[in-house]
Amino acid sequence: MLPPNAPGPLAVASAVTDFFKSHITIQHGTFLFSYLDNQRIPATEYWTTGQHLVPLSAGIWLVNEGFPAQVRHLFLSHSAADILCFSQLRPEWLRVPGNVAFAALGLLATAAQVHFLKERFANAKVHTLFDVGLTGRVTDCKIALWRAGKDASFKITDDFVQISYRSRKFSIPAAVFSLNRFEKTVALRSNIRTHKPQDFNSYHEFFVNTH
Repeated sequence: MLPPNAPGPLAVASAVTDFFKSHITIQHGTFLFSYLDNQRIPATEYWTTGQHLVPLSAGIWLVNEGFPAQVRHLFLSHSAADILCFSQLRPEWLRVPGNVAFAALGLLATAAQVHFLKERFANAKVHTLFDVGLTGRVTDCKIALWRAGKDASFKITDDFVQISYRSRKFSIPAAVFSLNRFEKTVALRSNIRTHKPQDFNSYHEFFVNTH
């Protein structure tokens, strides 16, 4: 739930919006982000004061400058708004435009999206900006698995995350579940860096509650 009079996208610093402006359509104070799939526009994310709608899409909202081979850091998120809010908090990542790429994958990330990005940005370290909750933490794990050409199933039962991976079963308490704990449990190493906001579920939630 957004707080009363929650700030909208126009409260984002101009240095941040300038960086992303060629990938945002602004209509009467509403930011629209187009998720492209083979140059089509199958879905749009909407962000305005008091409302944020994220699509379920096979497409990707993708921002990068220069050549993909030059990108050293690839940031993945469920939404473009989270990416802008993270960038507001950590503007140092925008100082070398050709060094970074940002991709919003929509509500439900897919293996096809991850495989496409891995091929396109072969030299990039992956950073994730997914939610603090279990959905975001499981998504961190799915990203790591898909990048390694693997997969697993996750199920929440009695405050435990039940994992089926390579014909084996694992169980991790939900309260301590994370990409790091998952990788140690199943002997997987991804070198992915996760970023989580303190005290809030997402970077968008952090932004609207602290500005």
